[in-house]
Amino acid sequence: MMTSIKTDAQINERQEEFLTLINMLTYAEGVAETLGAPSASWYIDVAKQALQSALQSEMDIELTHADIINLSSVRAGHC
Repeated sequence: MMTSIKTDAQINERQEEFLTLINMLTYAEGVAETLGAPSASWYIDVAKQALQSALQSEMDIELTHADIINLSSVRAGHC
């Protein structure tokens, strides 16, 4: 049986992917609001909150909603 051990680099990459998705959803939410699609904006916000919760559960430190939004707006990752 092979045990899966994640390296710090793999963990960091995964967290960067979460932050990138949160950033994309923040942008999409703003576009939906601009287009006058409040229902789409609401669903996007719910998806963003789910990603934030998943990210928070994987992190060793407690971050606020604002901390996560600030981190996600930093240009990083592969996108």
